Amino acid sequence: MTRIEYSTMCLSPENFLQKIKEASKFVEKQGFDFGIQIHNSIEQEFFNLLLPLRNDYHFSIHSPIFSQYFLNLASNDYLLTKSCIDKCATYLPTFNTDILFFHGFFMTETPIIQDMKNYRKTIRNSIGEQYSLNKSFIMNPVFFNTDIFIKYKEVFQKHFDSLKDDYRGKKLTIALENDFVGIGSGLQRPTEIHELIDKLWFDLGHFWTSSVLHEFDFHEETKRIIENKEIVGVHLNHNLIKKNSPKELIRDSHQHFYLESEMNLAPIVRSLVEKKVGIITLEILDGDLRDLEILFDWLK
Repeated sequence: MTRIEYSTMCLSPENFLQKIKEASKFVEKQGFDFGIQIHNSIEQEFFNLLLPLRNDYHFSIHSPIFSQYFLNLASNDYLLTKSCIDKCATYLPTFNTDILFFHGFFMTETPIIQDMKNYRKTIRNSIGEQYSLNKSFIMNPVFFNTDIFIKYKEVFQKHFDSLKDDYRGKKLTIALENDFVGIGSGLQRPTEIHELIDKLWFDLGHFWTSSVLHEFDFHEETKRIIENKEIVGVHLNHNLIKKNSPKELIRDSHQHFYLESEMNLAPIVRSLVEKKVGIITLEILDGDLRDLEILFDWLK
Protein backbone atom coordinates (compact mmCIF):
# COMPACT_ATOMS: atom_id res chain seq x y z
CA MET A 1 0.00 0.00 0.00
CA THR A 2 1.23 3.51 -0.83
CA ARG A 3 1.97 5.62 2.24
CA ILE A 4 1.12 9.31 2.21
CA GLU A 5 3.51 11.53 4.13
CA TYR A 6 3.91 15.08 5.30
CA SER A 7 7.44 16.40 4.93
CA THR A 8 8.55 18.35 7.98
CA MET A 9 8.45 21.30 5.55
CA CYS A 10 4.70 21.14 6.13
CA LEU A 11 5.11 21.46 9.89
CA SER A 12 6.59 23.67 12.58
CA PRO A 13 7.51 23.09 16.24
CA GLU A 14 4.41 25.09 17.16
CA ASN A 15 1.81 23.15 15.15
CA PHE A 16 3.27 19.73 14.31
CA LEU A 17 1.23 17.62 16.74
CA GLN A 18 -2.11 19.08 15.71
CA LYS A 19 -1.32 18.86 11.98
CA ILE A 20 0.01 15.28 12.23
CA LYS A 21 -3.05 14.03 14.14
CA GLU A 22 -5.42 15.80 11.73
CA ALA A 23 -3.63 14.49 8.64
CA SER A 24 -3.26 10.96 9.99
CA LYS A 25 -6.97 10.71 10.74
CA PHE A 26 -7.89 12.00 7.29
CA VAL A 27 -5.43 9.82 5.33
CA GLU A 28 -6.31 6.64 7.19
CA LYS A 29 -9.99 7.33 6.59
CA GLN A 30 -9.19 7.18 2.86
CA GLY A 31 -7.65 3.71 3.35
CA PHE A 32 -3.98 4.76 3.25
CA ASP A 33 -1.18 4.73 5.79
CA PHE A 34 0.17 8.07 6.98
CA GLY A 35 3.77 9.03 7.69
CA ILE A 36 6.21 11.86 8.25
CA GLN A 37 9.39 12.60 6.34
CA ILE A 38 12.22 14.41 8.09
CA HIS A 39 13.53 16.97 5.60
CA ASN A 40 17.25 17.70 5.40
CA SER A 41 16.58 21.28 6.52
CA ILE A 42 15.32 20.20 9.95
CA GLU A 43 16.89 21.82 13.01
CA GLN A 44 17.95 19.90 16.09
CA GLU A 45 15.22 21.33 18.33
CA PHE A 46 12.42 20.19 16.01
CA PHE A 47 14.13 16.83 15.46
CA ASN A 48 14.14 16.26 19.22
CA LEU A 49 10.42 17.04 19.40
CA LEU A 50 9.70 14.34 16.81
CA LEU A 51 11.70 11.63 18.57
CA PRO A 52 8.86 10.63 20.96
CA LEU A 53 6.61 9.94 17.93
CA ARG A 54 8.92 7.43 16.25
CA ASN A 55 6.94 4.40 17.43
CA ASP A 56 3.53 5.97 16.79
CA TYR A 57 3.93 6.96 13.12
CA HIS A 58 5.83 5.79 10.06
CA PHE A 59 8.89 7.91 9.29
CA SER A 60 11.32 8.39 6.42
CA ILE A 61 14.39 10.62 6.27
CA HIS A 62 15.57 12.88 3.46
CA SER A 63 19.34 12.65 3.97
CA PRO A 64 21.61 14.30 4.84
CA ILE A 65 20.50 15.63 8.22
CA PHE A 66 23.02 17.28 10.55
CA SER A 67 25.84 16.59 8.11
CA GLN A 68 28.93 18.75 7.73
CA TYR A 69 28.69 18.50 3.96
CA PHE A 70 26.23 17.61 1.22
CA LEU A 71 26.81 14.17 -0.28
CA ASN A 72 28.78 14.29 -3.51
CA LEU A 73 29.63 11.04 -5.25
CA ALA A 74 31.01 13.00 -8.23
CA SER A 75 33.92 14.30 -6.14
CA ASN A 76 37.22 12.44 -6.21
CA ASP A 77 37.24 12.40 -2.40
CA TYR A 78 35.07 9.32 -1.95
CA LEU A 79 36.21 8.74 1.62
CA LEU A 80 34.88 12.14 2.74
CA THR A 81 31.54 11.51 1.05
CA LYS A 82 31.36 7.99 2.46
CA SER A 83 32.03 9.23 6.00
CA CYS A 84 29.12 11.71 5.68
CA ILE A 85 26.86 8.97 4.28
CA ASP A 86 27.83 6.65 7.13
CA LYS A 87 26.69 9.31 9.60
CA CYS A 88 23.39 9.70 7.72
CA ALA A 89 22.79 5.96 7.96
CA THR A 90 23.03 6.07 11.76
CA TYR A 91 19.81 8.08 12.00
CA LEU A 92 17.70 5.60 10.01
CA PRO A 93 17.16 2.89 12.67
CA THR A 94 16.17 5.55 15.21
CA PHE A 95 13.09 6.20 13.09
CA ASN A 96 12.59 2.60 11.92
CA THR A 97 13.34 3.30 8.27
CA ASP A 98 15.72 1.45 5.95
CA ILE A 99 15.63 3.95 3.04
CA LEU A 100 18.78 6.03 2.53
CA PHE A 101 18.08 8.61 -0.17
CA PHE A 102 19.76 11.85 -1.10
CA HIS A 103 21.04 14.14 -3.86
CA GLY A 104 24.46 12.81 -4.79
CA PHE A 105 25.92 14.49 -7.89
CA PHE A 106 27.52 17.95 -7.74
CA MET A 107 30.08 19.16 -10.30
CA THR A 108 32.78 20.28 -7.87
CA GLU A 109 35.78 19.05 -5.92
CA THR A 110 35.15 21.59 -3.15
CA PRO A 111 33.06 20.16 -0.28
CA ILE A 112 29.66 21.87 -0.06
CA ILE A 113 28.76 22.88 3.47
CA GLN A 114 25.27 21.75 4.38
CA ASP A 115 23.72 25.08 5.29
CA MET A 116 20.07 24.95 4.25
CA LYS A 117 19.38 28.51 5.45
CA ASN A 118 21.97 29.78 2.95
CA TYR A 119 21.58 27.03 0.36
CA ARG A 120 22.19 29.03 -2.80
CA LYS A 121 25.11 30.91 -1.29
CA THR A 122 26.89 27.74 -0.17
CA ILE A 123 26.30 26.04 -3.53
CA ARG A 124 27.72 29.06 -5.35
CA ASN A 125 30.73 29.21 -3.01
CA SER A 126 31.65 25.60 -3.77
CA ILE A 127 30.67 25.29 -7.43
CA GLY A 128 31.25 28.83 -8.65
CA GLU A 129 29.68 30.63 -11.59
CA GLN A 130 31.28 28.61 -14.38
CA TYR A 131 28.18 26.50 -15.12
CA SER A 132 25.69 29.33 -14.63
CA LEU A 133 23.06 30.34 -17.17
CA ASN A 134 23.58 34.09 -17.62
CA LYS A 135 24.96 34.47 -14.06
CA SER A 136 21.81 32.98 -12.53
CA PHE A 137 21.59 30.05 -10.10
CA ILE A 138 20.29 27.90 -12.98
CA MET A 139 22.50 25.43 -14.82
CA ASN A 140 23.53 26.27 -18.36
CA PRO A 141 22.32 23.23 -20.37
CA VAL A 142 25.28 23.38 -22.77
CA PHE A 143 27.55 21.90 -20.10
CA PHE A 144 25.82 18.53 -20.35
CA ASN A 145 27.50 18.10 -23.74
CA THR A 146 31.05 18.73 -22.54
CA ASP A 147 34.01 16.55 -21.57
CA ILE A 148 33.84 18.18 -18.11
CA PHE A 149 30.42 16.69 -17.44
CA ILE A 150 31.36 13.31 -18.91
CA LYS A 151 34.33 13.12 -16.51
CA TYR A 152 32.17 13.96 -13.47
CA LYS A 153 29.66 11.38 -14.65
CA GLU A 154 32.31 8.67 -14.79
CA VAL A 155 33.53 9.50 -11.27
CA PHE A 156 29.95 9.52 -9.97
CA GLN A 157 29.22 6.10 -11.48
CA LYS A 158 32.42 4.64 -10.04
CA HIS A 159 31.69 5.93 -6.55
CA PHE A 160 28.01 5.03 -6.64
CA ASP A 161 29.01 1.45 -7.48
CA SER A 162 31.53 1.53 -4.60
CA LEU A 163 28.86 2.79 -2.21
CA LYS A 164 26.47 0.00 -3.13
CA ASP A 165 29.28 -2.53 -2.69
CA ASP A 166 30.23 -1.06 0.70
CA TYR A 167 26.64 -1.27 1.92
CA ARG A 168 25.84 -4.65 0.42
CA GLY A 169 24.28 -6.91 3.02
CA LYS A 170 23.30 -4.08 5.35
CA LYS A 171 19.60 -4.28 4.44
CA LEU A 172 19.35 -0.68 3.30
CA THR A 173 17.61 0.65 0.21
CA ILE A 174 19.94 3.24 -1.32
CA ALA A 175 18.10 5.63 -3.63
CA LEU A 176 18.97 8.87 -5.38
CA GLU A 177 16.68 11.84 -5.89
CA ASN A 178 16.57 13.63 -9.22
CA ASP A 179 17.90 17.16 -8.97
CA PHE A 180 16.57 20.66 -9.24
CA VAL A 181 18.17 22.48 -12.19
CA GLY A 182 20.67 24.41 -10.07
CA ILE A 183 24.26 25.02 -11.12
CA GLY A 184 26.41 21.91 -11.03
CA SER A 185 23.59 19.43 -10.36
CA GLY A 186 24.16 16.35 -12.46
CA LEU A 187 20.95 14.30 -12.09
CA GLN A 188 18.38 16.68 -13.53
CA ARG A 189 17.78 15.37 -17.07
CA PRO A 190 15.85 12.23 -18.08
CA THR A 191 19.03 10.89 -19.72
CA GLU A 192 20.99 10.72 -16.46
CA ILE A 193 17.98 9.55 -14.45
CA HIS A 194 17.63 6.53 -16.72
CA GLU A 195 21.36 5.91 -17.11
CA LEU A 196 22.71 6.45 -13.58
CA ILE A 197 19.89 5.88 -11.07
CA ASP A 198 18.64 2.38 -10.42
CA LYS A 199 16.41 3.17 -7.41
CA LEU A 200 14.82 6.60 -7.77
CA TRP A 201 13.25 9.03 -5.34
CA PHE A 202 11.21 10.93 -7.92
CA ASP A 203 10.76 14.65 -7.23
CA LEU A 204 8.06 15.93 -9.59
CA GLY A 205 8.74 19.58 -8.78
CA HIS A 206 12.38 19.18 -9.76
CA PHE A 207 11.41 17.27 -12.88
CA TRP A 208 9.02 20.04 -13.90
CA THR A 209 11.84 22.60 -13.70
CA SER A 210 14.00 20.25 -15.73
CA SER A 211 11.33 20.07 -18.44
CA VAL A 212 11.30 23.88 -18.60
CA LEU A 213 15.09 24.23 -18.78
CA HIS A 214 15.78 21.29 -21.09
CA GLU A 215 12.58 21.69 -23.15
CA PHE A 216 11.08 18.22 -23.04
CA ASP A 217 7.49 17.04 -22.57
CA PHE A 218 6.93 16.72 -18.82
CA HIS A 219 4.07 14.23 -19.00
CA GLU A 220 5.62 12.07 -21.70
CA GLU A 221 8.94 11.76 -19.86
CA THR A 222 7.24 11.26 -16.49
CA LYS A 223 5.25 8.40 -17.95
CA ARG A 224 8.45 6.83 -19.31
CA ILE A 225 10.09 7.02 -15.88
CA ILE A 226 7.06 5.55 -14.10
CA GLU A 227 6.94 2.68 -16.58
CA ASN A 228 10.67 1.91 -16.59
CA LYS A 229 12.26 2.90 -13.27
CA GLU A 230 12.11 1.43 -9.78
CA ILE A 231 10.57 4.32 -7.85
CA VAL A 232 11.14 4.12 -4.09
CA GLY A 233 9.25 7.30 -3.24
CA VAL A 234 7.92 10.56 -4.64
CA HIS A 235 7.99 14.24 -3.70
CA LEU A 236 4.90 16.20 -4.65
CA ASN A 237 4.26 19.94 -4.68
CA HIS A 238 3.10 22.56 -7.13
CA ASN A 239 5.81 24.41 -8.98
CA LEU A 240 4.53 27.81 -10.11
CA ILE A 241 7.05 28.34 -12.92
CA LYS A 242 5.37 28.35 -16.33
CA LYS A 243 6.67 26.70 -19.47
CA ASN A 244 7.37 30.11 -21.02
CA SER A 245 8.98 31.62 -17.90
CA PRO A 246 12.51 33.03 -18.34
CA LYS A 247 14.83 30.13 -17.59
CA GLU A 248 17.09 32.24 -15.39
CA LEU A 249 14.13 32.79 -13.04
CA ILE A 250 13.29 29.12 -12.45
CA ARG A 251 12.60 28.41 -8.77
CA ASP A 252 11.81 25.33 -6.67
CA SER A 253 8.44 26.61 -5.47
CA HIS A 254 7.26 23.86 -3.06
CA GLN A 255 3.78 25.37 -3.17
CA HIS A 256 0.25 24.23 -2.35
CA PHE A 257 -1.86 22.16 -4.74
CA TYR A 258 -4.55 24.86 -4.56
CA LEU A 259 -2.21 27.42 -6.16
CA GLU A 260 -2.29 27.50 -9.94
CA SER A 261 0.31 25.42 -11.75
CA GLU A 262 0.73 24.08 -15.27
CA MET A 263 2.00 20.72 -13.98
CA ASN A 264 -1.35 18.82 -14.06
CA LEU A 265 -0.35 16.25 -11.47
CA ALA A 266 -3.67 14.40 -11.22
CA PRO A 267 -3.04 11.71 -13.89
CA ILE A 268 0.54 11.28 -12.67
CA VAL A 269 -0.56 10.69 -9.08
CA ARG A 270 -3.08 8.10 -10.26
CA SER A 271 -0.33 6.30 -12.22
CA LEU A 272 1.98 6.29 -9.20
CA VAL A 273 -0.66 4.76 -6.94
CA GLU A 274 -1.59 2.22 -9.61
CA LYS A 275 2.08 1.23 -9.74
CA LYS A 276 2.01 0.86 -5.92
CA VAL A 277 4.90 3.26 -5.33
CA GLY A 278 5.79 2.89 -1.64
CA ILE A 279 5.74 6.50 -0.42
CA ILE A 280 4.24 9.77 -1.66
CA THR A 281 5.50 12.76 0.35
CA LEU A 282 3.92 16.19 0.26
CA GLU A 283 7.03 18.40 0.21
CA ILE A 284 5.04 21.64 0.52
CA LEU A 285 5.90 24.73 2.54
CA ASP A 286 3.28 24.76 5.31
CA GLY A 287 1.36 21.96 3.55
CA ASP A 288 -2.07 21.39 5.07
CA LEU A 289 -5.28 19.39 5.05
CA ARG A 290 -6.55 21.18 1.96
CA ASP A 291 -3.55 19.82 0.02
CA LEU A 292 -4.43 16.30 1.18
CA GLU A 293 -8.06 16.79 0.15
CA ILE A 294 -6.96 17.82 -3.35
CA LEU A 295 -4.57 14.86 -3.55
CA PHE A 296 -7.38 12.41 -2.84
CA ASP A 297 -9.71 14.23 -5.23
CA TRP A 298 -7.13 13.50 -7.91
CA LEU A 299 -7.24 9.83 -6.98
CA LYS A 300 -10.99 9.71 -7.48
